[in-house]
Amino acid sequence: MTTQKRRIEALFASQARTIIKFRFPVLLIVLAIAFGLASQMKHLTIDTSNEGLLRPNDPIILTYNDFRDQFGRDDLLVLAIENDNIFSIPFLEKLERLHEQLQEQVPHIDEITSLINARDTRGEGDTLLVDDLLAHFPENDQELSALKKRVMNNPLYTNMLISEDGTFTTILLKCDTYSSASVGTDELDGFDDGFSEEAFDQQIDDQQPDILPPYLTDKENTAMVRAAKKVVKEFNSEDFRIYMAGSPVVTNTVRMLMMKDMKKFLRMAVLAIGICLFVMFRRVSGTFMPLLIVALTLTSTLGIMAIAGVPFRTTTIILPSFLLAVGVGACVHVLSLVYQYLRKESNKQEAIIHAYGH
Repeated sequence: MTTQKRRIEALFASQARTIIKFRFPVLLIVLAIAFGLASQMKHLTIDTSNEGLLRPNDPIILTYNDFRDQFGRDDLLVLAIENDNIFSIPFLEKLERLHEQLQEQVPHIDEITSLINARDTRGEGDTLLVDDLLAHFPENDQELSALKKRVMNNPLYTNMLISEDGTFTTILLKCDTYSSASVGTDELDGFDDGFSEEAFDQQIDDQQPDILPPYLTDKENTAMVRAAKKVVKEFNSEDFRIYMAGSPVVTNTVRMLMMKDMKKFLRMAVLAIGICLFVMFRRVSGTFMPLLIVALTLTSTLGIMAIAGVPFRTTTIILPSFLLAVGVGACVHVLSLVYQYLRKESNKQEAIIHAYGH
């Protein structure tokens, strides 16, 4: 075992001696690789969705994707508007403007529902009437009173579009299921006036799930929430208080807090470790070099993740702190041996070779 240990130490010492001999080319190659990988960090994606916590071939994900392919996405972006007098002409007019502006400016929305376009299904005698709730916009107190009565007595609206006490109304924005990044084909392509029933069935059978476009991305979800917040900020006021909720908002908030916390903890960790390194070694090199190694390691790792298509997820928030701890620990072991040897000998190259051999 002693002989084997000596051979391993001799191998590491020999490698260190070779690296020192060609230190400038080696340093240039290492920096070129590190900066090359770091340049790919701009392509790193962030996935804070619940689905991102599972593997793509997980049975739960496969079942959920089948559900989304058949019934669409079940995520809703909800705006709750508070006012003590919802059934008033000024409020309804402002609600209508908000509804229209959301429809025009918020991307990746499949459907938007509020009191403005809610479907009103009712019976009058032997006749079933289906119309928009505000097909006829109220113009006086009598029509407003009739509208309020019709809304508050409809169980389909209660706690969906209007609260039980009539102080909150909602706007429901249903998100797109699929990403708009991929260009799809017209669903009616191939169906001309002369198609047969057999051709129609064959066309449907040929549409396999594996050719469906990708689902709505985290980037698109963020763009949707930001656009909605911009519109909400414009309309929000003391007599028209707007609250945002829904899984898209939660996902976006988690993403923002995750990145904010990661940057904050990384700065604090670098500062704390830098102080400790300076106290231990009392040298600028002993403080600067370990932090430089960790910085190159972290940026290279994130670059490799971007190249490999591995998104930054909620659980990955520990990665920078983990690399910081492991990288600094390895540097401390090497530097402590180098500085110990330098107390006896003044040859820096032999000190480095001795440290790596050890």
